[in-house]
Amino acid sequence: MSAICPRCDSAKARRLATAPVDGAWEIFGCPVCFFTWRSSEPDSITDPKRYDPRFKIDPQRIDAIPIVPPVPGKRPQSS
Repeated sequence: MSAICPRCDSAKARRLATAPVDGAWEIFGCPVCFFTWRSSEPDSITDPKRYDPRFKIDPQRIDAIPIVPPVPGKRPQSS
């Protein structure tokens, strides 16, 4: 099943998982902007038309988004 990504409006989003209880929820993921969401979340998250425009991403500009450095590993515990 495909879906429209609420964040970048891509039609390439896909269902990634389904709840073990029928109809409880589905998890969707977008391969374009890497956004994931559950079907049980409010319309402000799941509906592209109601998704907050401040958090929308233009797929054409993804390559220009700065890369966030990874979180460093844990420090060794001292004895």
